[in-house]
Amino acid sequence: MQTFLTAIFSATILSAAPSAIAQQKKDSIPAPSVKQLKTHEVTSTTPPITMQGGTMIVNVGKSVTAAGSNGWDVVTKSPGVIADNNNALQLNGKPVTVYMDGRPTRLSGDDLKNLLASTPGSNIDKIELMSMPGGKYDAQDGAIINIKLFKPKDLGTNGNLTLTGGFGRYLRTTEGFTLNHRSKGVNLYGGYDHNYAKTFTEVTNDRIYPDGYTLTENDFNRENKHTHNLRAGADFDLSKSSSAGVLVKSMFNNRGRVGDNYTTLPDSIFRQGATGDQKLVNPSVNAYYRTASAKHKNELTINADYFNHRKDWDDQFGGQYYSLEEDVIGSSSHIRNFTESAIDLYSLSADYSQQFKAFKLEAGLKTTFTETDNNMHWELMNGGKWENDPNKTNHFIYKENVNAAYAGLSKTVKKWSFTAMLRMEHTNAKGNSLTMDQKFSRDYVQFFPSASASYNMSATDQFSFSYRRSINRFGFDIVNPFITYVNAYSLRQGNPDIKPMLSQAVQATWSHKYQLFTTVAFTRMTDNLSMTFKQDPVTKVQVMSFDNQTNFNLAYANVVWVKPITPKIRTTITVTGLYLGINTVLDGIDYNKNSVTAFANIQNSFTLPKGFTAEVNGNFRGPLMAGYAVMQSQGNVDLGLGKTILKGAGSLKLAAVDIFNTNQMRFKVKYATINNLGKMNMDTRVVNLTFNYKFGNKNVKAAKSRKNSIETESGRTSTQQGF
Repeated sequence: MQTFLTAIFSATILSAAPSAIAQQKKDSIPAPSVKQLKTHEVTSTTPPITMQGGTMIVNVGKSVTAAGSNGWDVVTKSPGVIADNNNALQLNGKPVTVYMDGRPTRLSGDDLKNLLASTPGSNIDKIELMSMPGGKYDAQDGAIINIKLFKPKDLGTNGNLTLTGGFGRYLRTTEGFTLNHRSKGVNLYGGYDHNYAKTFTEVTNDRIYPDGYTLTENDFNRENKHTHNLRAGADFDLSKSSSAGVLVKSMFNNRGRVGDNYTTLPDSIFRQGATGDQKLVNPSVNAYYRTASAKHKNELTINADYFNHRKDWDDQFGGQYYSLEEDVIGSSSHIRNFTESAIDLYSLSADYSQQFKAFKLEAGLKTTFTETDNNMHWELMNGGKWENDPNKTNHFIYKENVNAAYAGLSKTVKKWSFTAMLRMEHTNAKGNSLTMDQKFSRDYVQFFPSASASYNMSATDQFSFSYRRSINRFGFDIVNPFITYVNAYSLRQGNPDIKPMLSQAVQATWSHKYQLFTTVAFTRMTDNLSMTFKQDPVTKVQVMSFDNQTNFNLAYANVVWVKPITPKIRTTITVTGLYLGINTVLDGIDYNKNSVTAFANIQNSFTLPKGFTAEVNGNFRGPLMAGYAVMQSQGNVDLGLGKTILKGAGSLKLAAVDIFNTNQMRFKVKYATINNLGKMNMDTRVVNLTFNYKFGNKNVKAAKSRKNSIETESGRTSTQQGF
C-alpha cells in the first residue's frame, strides 16, 4: 500500500507541470553596410576540483567519463574515497555518511551501492567531500560525501532527459528525466530514473591453516537488477519571509541472482549452486517550514521526516561433494531461506540562527526514533521434506532513540573568523534476539565539541583550522548476535557487545592562488571497528565477526594542484599520503601495526574544435591497512570523448572506463592463526554512450535546498561491514 501511495502522490505532482516547449530565438541579420569583425571562439572549462574552507568539491558536471559511469563509480573514484569488499565507504580513512542534495541517502553497504549505481553519472553536478563536517551535523557524521544533482534554473517549465546504453561483460542501460515548473509562489519538481544492469562478481579466497591445510573458495555471482528511482516535491512561498515544502522519494529494486560456489579441499571438492530473488522498497517523506526576518536577522527551520525500508529476499542452495576424480561423494544437501527486513525512522528537528551585533548564535534540537525488525527463516531438506533449521533461523528487533541539542557562536574579527559549537546527544538503544532470548540495552549521554578558525591573509591565500569530536554507532546488523549463512565453510556472526567508535580530529588547510590546495589532519579513534575471524580446526568452518580495537591513529596530508597547461588543456593532480596505526589487544596479546600509503588522482581535460571535448583520467591507490586486513594496490585509467549537438541543447558522450581492467580488489588477512588471501573481480571495464537533452525556459529558481533531519541513523539501515 505504501508503494502504491508513493507512486500516486509522485504522479500527481508531476502531472501538474505542463509539457515543455523548447523556444528558440532567431538570430538577427546584420545590415549589409555593417562590417563584420572576425569572431574568435572563447572557451573555458570548470576546474575539476576546487576547495571551499575544508570542503573539497569535485565538479563532475562537465566530465565525459562521469557521463558514461554511474554514481557509485563517480564517488569511489573521487580523491581519498575507497570502498572495501563489503561496499563500505571511507573518506581519507574515516567512515562516511552519504548525502544527496544535502539529505542523507539513509543507506549503506550493498543498498547504498544499488542506489548510486542506478543514478546516472550525467545527472551529478558536484560531489562535496567533507572530512570535518560542521558542528550542526550529527556527531555520527565523522565524514560526509554530499552528491549534488543537476537542478534546472529556467523560468516556467524545464527539464532534462538522459539516455545511456553500454556494456561491460553484459548489457546495461539507464533512462531518466527531471522536471521543474515554477509559477508564482509555487515550485513543483520531480524526476525518474530506471537502471538495468546485468553484472558479475567473482571472489576467490585462499585460506591456509597452521597445520598446512589449504582451502580455496571460489564464488561466481551473476545478478540482473532493475532499479527505479522516483522523486517528487513542491515548495510554497507562504509570505515574503516564510516558505514550506514537501519531498517524496523512493527506490524500487528487483534483483535476481544465480551463483556458483566451488570449495576445493585437499581430498575433495564441494560445489554449491544458488538462486534467489530480492525486492526492496524505501519510500521517504520530508516536510519543512522556514521563516526568516531580514529586519531581526534571524531564521528558523523545522524539518519532519519519515523513512521506511522494506527488503524481502529468498535464496536456495544445493550442494554436493565430489572426489578429486569427480566422483559423487554422499548425498546432496539443500537449504533455503526467506527473509523480511523492516526499518522505520522518524525524526523531528528545529534549527535557529540569530545575528547579533557582536556575534552570530546558532542552536538546534533534534529527536530520532528508529526500529528495525529482521526475521530470517531457514529451512533444510530432510527426507524429501523441508524442515526448520534452528541453527540459522533468526528473529532480531532493535530500537534506538537519539535526542540531540546544539548551540554555538561565530564571530569575525578583521581577517579572522571563529566558530565554536557544543553538541549533546542522549542515546537509548535496546536489542532483542527473539530466537536466542538474548537482550541488551544501552543508555548514555555524550558531549561533542567542535571549533574552527579561518584566516584570509590575502585575496589569494586562505588558511583554516578545525577540531571535532564525533561518534560512529555501527550498523544494526552488526549487533545482531545470531550466526548467518554465507556458504558451507563461511559464516557470519554479529556482536551485541560492540561499542560505538569515538574519534577526535584536527585539520588545517591552505589554499594558494586558487591553484594549490593543501590539507593536513590527524584523527585519534578509540574502539575502532574491525572484522575478526575464528576458524574451527576440525570442520574448517570460518566465522567472520566484529570487535573493537583499543586505539587507532590516522594522519593524512592532501595536495591538490589545478593547472591550465594551455587555454584548452587543464590538468588536476591530487596526491594524498595516509598513515594508519593500530595499538590494541587481540585475544589477550598486544597487537601493534603501522602502515603508510598514498593515493593519486590525475584528470586531464581537452577542449577540441567543433564542440568536441576529451578526457584522460587515472586513479591509483597503494596498499591500505584496514583493521586486521590489508587491501592491495589498485587503480584505473578512463577515457572520454564528448560532443555538443542540437545547438547546445544536447550532448553525446562516449566513455571507456577502466580500460585496462585493473580496478580489481585484492586483500589479505594475516594475524594469529588466520591467513587468508582474497581477490574480488567485478565488471568494472565498461563502455557507455550517453545522450543528454535539456529543454524548457531559463532562469527559474531551483527547488529550495533544505537539510533533512534524518541524518546518520538512516545510514545504518544496511550492514556497515569493513575490514
